[in-house]
Amino acid sequence: MTVRGLVVTLHALKRRRKLPLLHASIMKYVLTIAGSDSCGGAGIQADIKTISGLGAHPLTVITALTAQNSLGIDAVHETPATFISQQIETTVGDVFPDASKIGMLSSGKAIRAVAEAIEKYEFPRVVVDPVLRASTGKSLLIPEAVSLLKEILLPLSHVVTPNLDEAETLTGIRVRNLKEMEEAAKRIRSLGPDVVVTGGHLKGECVDLLYDGREVYHFSGARIKTEHIHGSGCVFSSALATFLALESHMVKATELAHEFARQAIERGYPCGKGAGPVRP
Repeated sequence: MTVRGLVVTLHALKRRRKLPLLHASIMKYVLTIAGSDSCGGAGIQADIKTISGLGAHPLTVITALTAQNSLGIDAVHETPATFISQQIETTVGDVFPDASKIGMLSSGKAIRAVAEAIEKYEFPRVVVDPVLRASTGKSLLIPEAVSLLKEILLPLSHVVTPNLDEAETLTGIRVRNLKEMEEAAKRIRSLGPDVVVTGGHLKGECVDLLYDGREVYHFSGARIKTEHIHGSGCVFSSALATFLALESHMVKATELAHEFARQAIERGYPCGKGAGPVRP
């Protein structure tokens, strides 16, 4: 089923039931654990728009507040790890997620808190978007915590979605073409999760590469000429989590998330003086 077909089906269900939302018996719940973008283009805001747009209900845990605009991030205020844990405990104590997306975790304590929660509550279908650096260059995870991300969080995850730079950081090898993407994906897969290396920064055609431990899959499309790509990684990972919650197989879920993210980029728009956001 295509993204358009899924959305049409969801709208048809709404009309048939004459309800503003999907019936509770078929509603899916997707938990996003991420930072807040005060400019509204990425982070928890992009996740909410994506999850809601695909017909699921977003549950949110905020790991950090940022003071940012289209030109960059001025400041980051970390949520205490104990309060991250409290948000998760209170939320899942009432509504349990069908899938989870994990974005910005800016410290080792935050990584430990989230990993402990995943293990304690046995979260299904965990998607990790390893947000290491903002698109404007600011570091969002202290370098010392990268090894902790690899050691305790990725082994508990279902799939991880690094871009080229993040794949380089996670593996220590150069990742700038399809062959290097495949090698990086295989190295990261040895840590436990399936891997989707997103190729939006490739020269020429854009290719997202999935490695599930057995096969390598390519999802490609012509480059979209736009500077308005803020939040594209967040949209891809939260869309992937949502399609997995809707019980799509990993390959199909990746294909649908790839298509959904491309459509969001095509509909990107200016907002501020810098790069504008995508529109999921």
